[in-house]
Amino acid sequence: MKCLNSLICRRFTCFVFIISIGLILLNTPLGAADDIPLKNQDNIHADDESIMKNQTKSVEKDLDDFFEDDPGPDSLDKNAGDLDEFFSDGEIQIDSIPDSQTALIDKNYSLNGNINIKTGYRLNHDSPLPGFTDHRGLFDLKGEIDIEFGYKIFSSYDFFVSGSAFYNLAYELNNRNHYTNKFLDDNEKDLELDKLFIRGSLTNAFDIKLGRQVVVWGKSDNIRVTDILNPLDLREPGMTDIEDLRLPVFMTRLDYYFFNLSLSGFLIHEHRSHKMPVFGSSYFYLPNSLPEDTDPSDRIENTEFALSLSATYPGFDISFYMADIYDNSAYLNAKNQRVHGKISMAGVAANKAFGNFLYKAEAALFKGIRLSALQKNFIFVENLHDYSRFDSLVGVEYSGLKDTRLSFEAADKWLIDYDDDAQKGGNREHMVQYALRVSRTFLNEVMEFSILASLYGKTADDGGFLRTQGGYDMSDDISFTLGVIFYKSGSNAMLWQIGENDSIFSSIVYSF
Repeated sequence: MKCLNSLICRRFTCFVFIISIGLILLNTPLGAADDIPLKNQDNIHADDESIMKNQTKSVEKDLDDFFEDDPGPDSLDKNAGDLDEFFSDGEIQIDSIPDSQTALIDKNYSLNGNINIKTGYRLNHDSPLPGFTDHRGLFDLKGEIDIEFGYKIFSSYDFFVSGSAFYNLAYELNNRNHYTNKFLDDNEKDLELDKLFIRGSLTNAFDIKLGRQVVVWGKSDNIRVTDILNPLDLREPGMTDIEDLRLPVFMTRLDYYFFNLSLSGFLIHEHRSHKMPVFGSSYFYLPNSLPEDTDPSDRIENTEFALSLSATYPGFDISFYMADIYDNSAYLNAKNQRVHGKISMAGVAANKAFGNFLYKAEAALFKGIRLSALQKNFIFVENLHDYSRFDSLVGVEYSGLKDTRLSFEAADKWLIDYDDDAQKGGNREHMVQYALRVSRTFLNEVMEFSILASLYGKTADDGGFLRTQGGYDMSDDISFTLGVIFYKSGSNAMLWQIGENDSIFSSIVYSF
C-alpha cells in the first residue's frame, strides 16, 4: 500500500509496530510448558472465584487457580452481550481480557495473550448533516494486542499484571480531519495497564487480593442488576461481549470461607466512570458535546465499601450483596458539570437448576440516585431530590437440545419516587429490557453460531439491537468470527439515531 502522505505513513507504521511486538513475543523462547489442571466446576453459576474455591480450597494453591480471575457466574453461555447500563433511563452513562490458553513456565511463571485483527463496515448510515462526522462505510480496521503475565512469589502468593494496546487505521484511511479530536482521542489508539494485583492466603480459610481487579456479581448473562462494582466500556454498544466490557478497579478484597459459605469484603480505592460514546461518535445521541466528568478524588475519605455473602448447594446457589459506592453514571448539575453521587445498594441473586432448565432471579434496591438538572426558562435548575430505584430480573435457560442452548431474561428498573421533575427530565418510571439468546455448536464445538436480541420498553418500542455471529476455531491458537448487527431506533432519547449503525464485522485472533 502506497502511503498518501507522511502522516499516514507514520500512523500505519504505528499500526504495524503493535502487531510486530506481538509477533516478536510469540517467537521468543520462554521455556517448556506444562498442562494446567482444570478447576472443579460442578456448581452451576457460582457467584465468582470465591464460590468455586469454597469447594476446592487448600493451603497449597495451583497457579492456574490464580489466573482464573473472578469469573463470576459460571455462565452457560460466555458470549452474552451487555448493554443495559448504556440505555439506563435518564442517566448519562460496555474487563476482563478474555481467558486464553495459559502456558505455565517452570511452574512459577505464566505468559499468555492474543493478537486480534478487527474489521467493521457500516451498512446503511445516512449522509451526515453539514458539520457532523461522516460514519459511513469502514469504521474498524483495528490491531489489538493483550498480554498477561503471572508469577508465583511464594507457595500461596501470586502476582499478576496485564496490559493492552490497539490502533485503528480506519480513521486515517477515512481522513482524520472528518472526526472530532475527542473522538480520535478515545477511539483511534490506546495503551493501557489493565489488571495489576497480588493475591494470596493468610490462612486456610482467609484470602486477600490487592490491586486493580474485576469482581463479578449476579447470575445474569445479559443484563446487569446487581453487578455494579466495575464500570463498563460502552463506546460501541452491542458490539462487545460481557467479558470484555468490565474495567478493572483498584481495590482490596478479603474472602473468608466457612461451611458452604463465602463472605467477601471490598474496599474500593479507585473510582472509574463508564467509558461512554463521545461527541462525534455515531453512537452519541446529542447534537452538542457534554462536559467532562468530574470524578471523585481517590482520597481515603472517598473509599467505597461492598460486602457479599454466597452459599452453594447441589443445584442451587444464592448470594446477598451490599454496597456503598459512587455511581458510575454521572448526572448533570445546575453548574453544567457531570458529577457522580454516592449511592447505596442491597441486592440478592439466585440460581436453581431443574432438569434441563436453569432458573435465575435478581433484585436490588438502590438509594441516593440523582437525576440531571432541569432546564426552566433557559436556566438549569438543580434536581435536589434523592431517588430510589428497584431493579428486578427473572430468566431461564434451557439446554435440553443437542449442542444448543436457549436463554431468555426480562428486567425492570422501577424509579420508585417518580415525580414531575423526573418526567420533565426525560426519565421513565419503568425501564424494561428483554434479552433472548440462541447458541449452537457444530463439529465437536469447533464452530459456534449465536443470535442475541436485546430490546427495551414494555412493547420493545424503546429500541435495541439484534446481533448474529458465527465463530470457527481454525486451530488451537487461531479463531475467526464473522457477524452482523442490526440496531433499532426507539423513543428512548439515547436510541433516537442508533438505527443507522447496522454493521458487518469480523475478527481473527491468534492466542499464545
